[in-house]
Amino acid sequence: MKSAAQVALEAGNSPQMIFEHYRELVTEKAAKAWFAITPDSTKAMREHAEKERQAKIVAHPALAA
Repeated sequence: MKSAAQVALEAGNSPQMIFEHYRELVTEKAAKAWFAITPDSTKAMREHAEKERQAKIVAHPALAA
């Protein structure tokens, strides 16, 4: 769990603002689910980039013992 000071720093707010307006409105699990929402085009782009990355990996032959 993060401290209010750390959250305020990352959000560009004060700890007082965090406590007054944001504290405990949602669980961390719900927040992660919300911020994981991405457009289908972004998901497709990430999948394409991962396939390209995997295609560049060259397998090394096993070393003889």
